[in-house]
Amino acid sequence: MINIYITETLHNAETYFNYLDESSQERIKTFKSPLQQAQRITGDLLLKAALRKEGYFDYKVIYTPKLMLENNIAYISKSHSHNYVMVVITNELVGCDIELVKEVKIQKKVLALSELEVFNESVDKDLTFMRYWTAKEAYIKYYGGLVKPYQNIVFNIAHQESSIWYGTIDDLYCYQTGFNGYVISTVTKSVKQINFNYLTINELLY
Repeated sequence: MINIYITETLHNAETYFNYLDESSQERIKTFKSPLQQAQRITGDLLLKAALRKEGYFDYKVIYTPKLMLENNIAYISKSHSHNYVMVVITNELVGCDIELVKEVKIQKKVLALSELEVFNESVDKDLTFMRYWTAKEAYIKYYGGLVKPYQNIVFNIAHQESSIWYGTIDDLYCYQTGFNGYVISTVTKSVKQINFNYLTINELLY
């Protein structure tokens, strides 16, 4: 099971700064942009809330730079884009990414030739590109860093069932869905069922 948790970026995130432990506060202070700080405060609160819902209360989060829980009691990944933050929790190594669907001009720099062919033939090019982009970013987070050039990370879109798109990257599986103009991707080693959870502000704090 892949448990996806998502929430809106808190507009008054600084109000909740003291809800975080000292190490989280020090890490967030290194970001100068108010939006970056708000996304990370929201992300840390979302991770805590998601772990509570999964039954984890005694844990230590490690940034290695890959996001991990000490002793791998569960596997986690985190991402943010504009107005939303997401956290994924599952029982095996995982990477995730969320991105707003928008026009970009970097297709030739990051897409493989086979992906460019699909992109050029697509009706909604912005959506198609973000499906490739989030798949590649989730793949990178799965490994904790860029292990090969973007153009060599090839996402093979397989099929769609209901609102979930399925595909593969190397020997990994990628699952995607759309949400309020965003694309969400997760990457794991084995086939998983998707469980989607939207949390309110009150659920983040209590």
